[in-house]
Order: sequence, then C-alpha cells, then structure tokens
Amino acid sequence: MNDRYGYDGGDNGPQHYLPPGPPYGYPGYALPVEHRAPSRITAAIAASLAMVAGVIAAAIAVWSLVVVVDVGNDDHSGSSDLPDFGGLIVVIFVALAVVSGFLALLFLLGGVLLFARLTAGRILVIISSTLGVSLSAFGFREELNYFALAPCTFFVTTLVLAAVPSTGRWIAAGKNRP
Repeated sequence: MNDRYGYDGGDNGPQHYLPPGPPYGYPGYALPVEHRAPSRITAAIAASLAMVAGVIAAAIAVWSLVVVVDVGNDDHSGSSDLPDFGGLIVVIFVALAVVSGFLALLFLLGGVLLFARLTAGRILVIISSTLGVSLSAFGFREELNYFALAPCTFFVTTLVLAAVPSTGRWIAAGKNRP
C-alpha cells in the first residue's frame, strides 16, 4: 500500500499521482480567472459629452428665443420695398427653440442618469445622439460643410461611447453593488 507521499515501499521510488478530477484546460473546464471591475471610462466620457451637448443645445434654444423676441419687437412701420419675412423667421426660430430644448432635455437627463449607472440614461444618450446626428445631417447639401461635420462627429462619438458593451457592463456592475 502507498503512503501519503506516493511511495509504495518498492525500489521504484515515489509515484506521483494527479489530484482527482480533470486537469486544467480539459474541455468543459476553464482556468480560474481573476475578475476585476469593468472600467467606467467609456461611460464617463459618454455622459460628459452628453452633458456638454445638453448645455450647448439649451444655449441654442435660448438664443433662438432671443431672436424670436427681437424679431417680434422690430418696428415694421418703415417703408421698404423688401418683403417682410418676420413671420417666417419667428416660425423657424420657434421650431429651432423647441427642437433644441427637447434635445437639451434628452441629453442632460441621459447624462445624469448615465452617471447614476442607470440603463435609461444609456438609452436616452443613444436616442439623443441619434437625433443629433440626423439633425446635423441637414447641414450637408451638395458639398462638405465643416460647420455641420463638427457636431455630427461629436454626436457620433457620443453615440458610439454610449453604445459600446463596456458601458453596459459598467452599468450592470453598478446594479450588483452591495
């Protein structure tokens, strides 16, 4: 009979036995893996960009309302041969103020909720970035417009950072905290 060191008393020397069970690397058995917390870099950058976009959209909404008030206060009593486009300008800038205000609300709410590790924040940032990309695409006519390319690039970057799987893993890790 063998002793605890695998020596059976003969002249063969100690016999080494493998521990019971399949060896590491055997199909169906994974090597032990060290788990670490997911990185928050992509989520933090996406939330920060969403907050910046929200502030810019809110500033555009306020500026549009200032233009509407300014056009509404103009004196139209002067005799001019040019047609009065005041009504059209008011309609366009009120629409711009409404759209920019809605986009600002989505971006700011999404950024705050994403910082709070909520999936709703990620979804709001993705939706608002998609809306921002589609709205900035109106700036592209027949030729390349760099004033439309800059916000489009900004919104695409925010969209990609909010949609990558590492942002979702960071949010999911926050739900499992004690």
